[in-house]
Amino acid sequence: MAGGFEYNYFRYVCIFLFACSIAGCGFVKASYNKAPSALTWWLDDYFDFTNDQKALLRPALNDVHDWHRNNQLPEYIATLQELKLAAIKDNISSKQACEYIDLMKTSLNALQTAFIPAISEIAPLINEDQLVYLNLKLNKRAQKWKSEWWQETVKGQMEARLEKTVGYAEEIFGDLSSAQRAFIKQKLLNTPTKPHIIYAEIQRRNVYIFQIVSALSGSELNESQKYEMIKSGFERLQKSPDEEYQLHVNDIAMRTCEIIADLHARANQSQKLHASSWFGNIVNQLSNI
Repeated sequence: MAGGFEYNYFRYVCIFLFACSIAGCGFVKASYNKAPSALTWWLDDYFDFTNDQKALLRPALNDVHDWHRNNQLPEYIATLQELKLAAIKDNISSKQACEYIDLMKTSLNALQTAFIPAISEIAPLINEDQLVYLNLKLNKRAQKWKSEWWQETVKGQMEARLEKTVGYAEEIFGDLSSAQRAFIKQKLLNTPTKPHIIYAEIQRRNVYIFQIVSALSGSELNESQKYEMIKSGFERLQKSPDEEYQLHVNDIAMRTCEIIADLHARANQSQKLHASSWFGNIVNQLSNI
């Protein structure tokens, strides 16, 4: 979901490995192999599944995992190998940074489509109590975002954004210098976010998610009808009908690519080697799955 966009773009490198950010990049192999179990736990936190529902969900998620292993994992490894080589170059362009991010987003979109059969099988079994539970969890998630990102002061918002952005950058490049931190801070100051717009979008998406699940719950739609409903739901979640929000997202995305390219240009040789090693470590773990 929408959040602190600039640091999320660093985090995309982790997200696209685990389909919906199951775990951190520090233990790629173990996390990947346990993805179906982790997703079952994550979804259960939103729906409070019955044992019978879990019994259906687990094999459905295993099917998605097998599809992902056969179809997307080789592509991820190839992309990571490219990133490993790009990390030690003197410069990368903002266009190149955006291209890699777009590859990750495209992979995530394909993964969402692969999840449709599992959703189609489980969603009609959701009962009224579980719908109430889902609504509470979605509202709780929105409030959690608000507490983390909609601070009372502009200074507070900046501190939160800077802490997250530096954290993800240092995971890849290693320790940043004071000059590099100052550079990131200045870039963020030149790229103000609009938390009220983002929060409104989060609420809109939560309402739409609830509407889709409610429509599927107890429904007697055929498989084709359920597939199209879920597919259109994903499409609406990916592109907001709120033009102001979409323009804001596009602007932040463009500026984030610039930050990545400019930060890479300011990285010293040791930091670039750290980044190359970071990507290489993930390649090695994924190649041995």
